[in-house]
Amino acid sequence: MREYLLYVKVGREPIQAYVTPCFRVDQNFWQEQEGSQLYVIGRTPSLAMAFSLRERLHQYLQERQARHDDVNEQAVARMRQIALTGVRESNALYGDTFSDDQGKSSSEWFEWREGIAEQEDGSSPLSMRGDVELVKEVLAGRALLWEELERLLQTHGIAVPDLPQLLQRLVLSGDAQWLPGVRLQVRKSWLRHSLELGCTRCGSGKEKIELTTCHTCGQGCAYCTECLGMGRSKCCTPFLCVPAKRAPSSHTGHAGRLAWSGCYSRDQEVAADRARQFVLNHWGRNAEFLIWAVCGAGKTELLFPSVVAALEQGERVLIATPRKDVVLELAPRIQRVFPEARVIAVHGSSKEKWEDCDIAIATTHQVMRFYQRFFLVVLDEVDAFPYHQNPVLYRAVARAVKTGGRLLYLSATPPRYLQKRLPAKKKSLLGRSSYALYSSSHVLLPGRYHGHALPVPQIFTVSGLDKLLAAGRVIKPLHDMLKASLDAGRQVFVFVPRVEEVPRMLGYLQAVLPEYRDGMAGVHASDPAREEKVMAFRDKAVKLMVTTTILERGVTIPGSDVAVVGAQAPVFDEASLVQIAGRVGRSPDDPQGTVLFVQSYRASAPQAAVRQITQMNQLAKQLRDRRKMA
Repeated sequence: MREYLLYVKVGREPIQAYVTPCFRVDQNFWQEQEGSQLYVIGRTPSLAMAFSLRERLHQYLQERQARHDDVNEQAVARMRQIALTGVRESNALYGDTFSDDQGKSSSEWFEWREGIAEQEDGSSPLSMRGDVELVKEVLAGRALLWEELERLLQTHGIAVPDLPQLLQRLVLSGDAQWLPGVRLQVRKSWLRHSLELGCTRCGSGKEKIELTTCHTCGQGCAYCTECLGMGRSKCCTPFLCVPAKRAPSSHTGHAGRLAWSGCYSRDQEVAADRARQFVLNHWGRNAEFLIWAVCGAGKTELLFPSVVAALEQGERVLIATPRKDVVLELAPRIQRVFPEARVIAVHGSSKEKWEDCDIAIATTHQVMRFYQRFFLVVLDEVDAFPYHQNPVLYRAVARAVKTGGRLLYLSATPPRYLQKRLPAKKKSLLGRSSYALYSSSHVLLPGRYHGHALPVPQIFTVSGLDKLLAAGRVIKPLHDMLKASLDAGRQVFVFVPRVEEVPRMLGYLQAVLPEYRDGMAGVHASDPAREEKVMAFRDKAVKLMVTTTILERGVTIPGSDVAVVGAQAPVFDEASLVQIAGRVGRSPDDPQGTVLFVQSYRASAPQAAVRQITQMNQLAKQLRDRRKMA
């Protein structure tokens, strides 16, 4: 069982408390650096407890404004008493919060011993400087739990007999930071004290933390349920963060060569260049930039100059997207246009997640394993589930950006908090209610690449919609729209708000449109035949697809129309409805189409979606008119 020792360092620098798994490494390091004097406070198998006590000592030293000559045997005894009091309080609070069938008393949840462990008696220096540089290079830009960093080193064929000692050397030299996977702290108040817990990796609070008796540390422990799918973050599990402080020398050369034969429209060229200037402007005040481009504007292609700018500086690039299927589609596409760059796809079952690269295409959940690694981080579909309104993933993406790096948002429907960051609207062509076309922090591309307007949805309110569907009654606006589309040889998306409504809607449509029943199908996220059905829809074997919001993004079917049945449902917010409408008219060969929103009562989201689409069309038209007059 590993133990963690708490000590106080008195030297040239301000008095500080430290936690170490191997005290002799710290003794040798501080002797080499400044000949400091170290006072041992005690040791515990609980890493979270050791860090909690360290914070207590820091607070005590700051309150006393302790100086070097204030530290004597009496002061050290006082600090040991503070630590012992902290352990007792934590034991009592843990026992009050958690109960199991082991019958432990309130003094047995967290062990605390004074003095140095027997194996720490020696003070001979460790000869590991070569291993330190090698491990630091492999771990650079990573944020990993102990088991993960061991796996990463194993993947690279690195075996280090004294890994805790080596990592502690990195921590002392300022090249790494390690913390408990789940932090623990006693929060005091006049009414009652409480035990505060939080996950260091994902940032979740105590509502996502589960208390347990740990078989690893034998102590009172806790683990995070929010990020459990990526490995168990616990009180006794070290979480190591190693920033990438410089661009790796292996990333120089021709990685930034762009092999793309396409060409931009005039508006696309302006948008792509403004994003590129943002990446190149190291002295700019803004570290974040938004490309707001409507559905079908060619957003991915707009990234190419920015990626080139980062790669030519010898830097790494991360493109994060909320969905695995987009990662799988985007990685080979990016590899084709950057043939000399190392491109990897990082998702839950990926075999490349531990490899080095020039460009990483990753799901937003996997970004939690990166730490200050990428100079340019591109966040695609910032408004999409699961990233949208998820503070865990917000923190993960921000943590992946190197110090001085750039974060580039890419969205057709940016959330309100990003829209509010845009500057004053005085440059707008449409008055006060419209955003500026560009600024130092954003660029707005209101038109599609083929120059045609976005299809504007029609809204129909049908009282008693659910009852009519259940009774199999013909709903004339829906029936007429679907029949006209199918008669014209077009394909149709029919969106419903919930999974259980997919088979019901499919049965209803097969009954009211019997001549097309064999060309209909339904799909949802947990459908085992999901990929096959979507492929059949792409291949036109399926003419009408009933679906949930899983197909609101990333699927382009030329010659298609859209109906949303139950558009008043909360799952269909403004952004979702704009994205759904964006499935129509994406091809230059078929730029028009029909979008129908059917709601059971007047809801705000459909109206807001129509306003946004109309506003973008007006702005795009005025831009075209301005060019004609120029």
